[in-house]
Amino acid sequence: MKGIVYEGPGTLIYREVPDVRPQRGEVKIRVRACGICGSDVHGYLGITGRRTAPMVMGHEFAGEIAELGEDVEGWKPGDRVSVYPVDFCGDCEMCKKGQVHLCLNKRAFGVLDVDGACAEYICVPAKCCFSISDTVSFSVGSLFEPLAVAYRSVQHAGELEGKTVLIVGAGTIGLLALACVKRKKAGRIILSDLSSHRLTVAGEMGADAVINPGCEDFKARILEETGGKGVDAAIEAVGAGPTVHQAMTALRFGGRAVWIGNNRPMIEVNMQEIVTRELSVQGSFLYGYDEFKVVSGMVNRGEIHPEPLISKTISLKEAPAYFEKLAKAPGDMIKVVVVN
Repeated sequence: MKGIVYEGPGTLIYREVPDVRPQRGEVKIRVRACGICGSDVHGYLGITGRRTAPMVMGHEFAGEIAELGEDVEGWKPGDRVSVYPVDFCGDCEMCKKGQVHLCLNKRAFGVLDVDGACAEYICVPAKCCFSISDTVSFSVGSLFEPLAVAYRSVQHAGELEGKTVLIVGAGTIGLLALACVKRKKAGRIILSDLSSHRLTVAGEMGADAVINPGCEDFKARILEETGGKGVDAAIEAVGAGPTVHQAMTALRFGGRAVWIGNNRPMIEVNMQEIVTRELSVQGSFLYGYDEFKVVSGMVNRGEIHPEPLISKTISLKEAPAYFEKLAKAPGDMIKVVVVN
């Protein structure tokens, strides 16, 4: 079968890779769609230490079951599925708490040295499969994973009905967070980003106001949009010093920030401002099994429509060139999906 192999920083090769066979409890999936995540691009550049060559990337994926391993029940060949991309043990301390995404023995597909889904086929535990409705495309099915990331962050923000919420960063996670915030009936949603195209998409997805801090006074606009009070909650979906600063300075007294961006290991923050204004900061990492189940249901029922995020669908053979584009000149692209 064909796959895209990461062979070192800046090197992805489209080539033949060993075929896979399902083991006990596994299913073999014909990969129909695999999203390219920002973490994949950073891994391709060799700057995160989260990809160990040689390996196949890809952890946002959907497809159809091609073959069943022994002892698999409840599935059949041809079933359409999206995949929770973490193989968890079920026995460790974290799994017993229900936090399988923090499993002490986990294997994450497409991370470190575990092959992912930028290939024609992949084998995964049947327990990691979630049905995709016939009305949902495989490309949208590949977005269940980033949607689960966004959903968890919004849950951390608490009760939002009638409140004003700022989302900093209109990339994939920020825009999916927008969709989740709307479901919680926020009173007003503000999106901040440097890309006018992404802000246009944010408006199409229901943002009440957009701010481009490269072209206008961010703090003045926040005060204008909130009657001088600041926002009740801010979701930071970039992970860099300037965007964290935006999220924190936009908060009203007693406001809450959820940090989901994960680009920089160290940033500077104004601790005195956090203390004297009694601000709260909550980190949000990945998603749990139950959260993946929730978002799959939301999309299957048509409660969230993430299609506007998909900027481009490409073939497996085209993927190496698009990794290069996303790393060096992404332009207006938000989510690129590899389809087979």
